Amino acid sequence: MTDLLRINNTILSWNSCSFKFDSIPYNGILGFDFDEKRERKVVHAAKRDGRPLGKTSGKYSVPTCSLRMLRDSWDKLSTQLTLKGLGSYGDAEFVVVCQYIEPFQTPITVICAGCTVDGVKEANQEGVDELVTEIEIGCLSIIKNGKSLASLIRAVPL
Repeated sequence: MTDLLRINNTILSWNSCSFKFDSIPYNGILGFDFDEKRERKVVHAAKRDGRPLGKTSGKYSVPTCSLRMLRDSWDKLSTQLTLKGLGSYGDAEFVVVCQYIEPFQTPITVICAGCTVDGVKEANQEGVDELVTEIEIGCLSIIKNGKSLASLIRAVPL
């Protein structure tokens, strides 16, 4: 597979993004960041050359996942989650879907599953800037176009 073919040389940008929370679209997203890790251990044993035998399958985690939203968009999302969480948006578990879409290109779909709101930061200042809310999301797993950093084959029951 190559990246040589692009229609009109259009590169994915913020304008390519669309977001859904539990299948409901939101436009007031200003930023979306996450990182994934798979902590593995190198295993040494009684090999005379000192090289490792291999690595463990490791532990997968999503250490950080965060959103920046317009304040009024966050108010609507937190209302949606409060209903789902039976009075607490922090108790609601939800799915975030981010898609990067450009005409005539294969879309990239990021699915963040097992999400909960774990922190909220709001700041207000005098001036002409929009009011923004930063949301810290606890996420259990991320799948990008069906691909995962975690071992999917190990998730299949024997």
